[in-house]
Amino acid sequence: MRLVISQRILLALTALSLSPIEAKDFGIQGQTFPIEEQNLKKVLQEKGKHLSQEGMEKHAKLLGEKIQEKETLFKKVSWVKEATHYSSFFYDPSTSLEEDVLDAEGKVLFSKGTKINPLDHVTLDSGLLFFDGSNPKHIQWAESQTGEFKWILTNGNPLKLQEEKERPVFFDQGGFYSKKFRIKKIPCRIIQKGKALLVEEIPIKEGKV
Repeated sequence: MRLVISQRILLALTALSLSPIEAKDFGIQGQTFPIEEQNLKKVLQEKGKHLSQEGMEKHAKLLGEKIQEKETLFKKVSWVKEATHYSSFFYDPSTSLEEDVLDAEGKVLFSKGTKINPLDHVTLDSGLLFFDGSNPKHIQWAESQTGEFKWILTNGNPLKLQEEKERPVFFDQGGFYSKKFRIKKIPCRIIQKGKALLVEEIPIKEGKV
C-alpha cells in the first residue's frame, strides 16, 4: 500500500532536524511525496536529514549575501533575558495533523486532528544550545558542554562566531525557536529525553561556566 503525505505533514515529523532559521521557510502545502507505508520511518529520517543539510547550505549562502548588505540582519531576541537561577521543564513536540492523510485509494489512514510526535519517528543526533553570541561567558559555557550540540544565538553575529570557532553557528531569526520552545532565559540547553525534550535554563555562576 502506498500513501501520499503532504509536505506540511512531513515537516511536522522532521522539523526538529531543520536549521532554526530555515524551518519556517518550508511551511508550504501542495507538494507531495509518495511513501511506502512500511518504509515510512526510514523515509522520514532520510528526508529530515536531506532537508536539514539542504536548508543549512541554502541559508548559509543567503546570509553570506545579506550580511554584506545589512549588518542589522541579526536582531536580538529582546524578550529572552539572562538566567539568574536554574529552571527546567519538559516540552512535548507533538503536533496535530491539519489535513487527512489518505492512501492511494483515497481511504483515510490518519484523520485530521490526529496527534503526531516527531520523536516517535526521528531521534535527535544532537542537542540545542541557545545563548548570547556577544557574551564571552556564554561562548565559554557553550564550549564547555559535553556531547553534540547545535549552537543557536539569540544575539550576536553567527557568521563571525562561526569563522572564529570553525563550526556551524545559527541565529534564532525573529525568535522563532525561542517562542516554539518557550525559552525565556539563556543560556539554555535542550536535549531529548525519551519522547519529550528537556529544556534547561542555566545561569552562569560568577567565575564558573
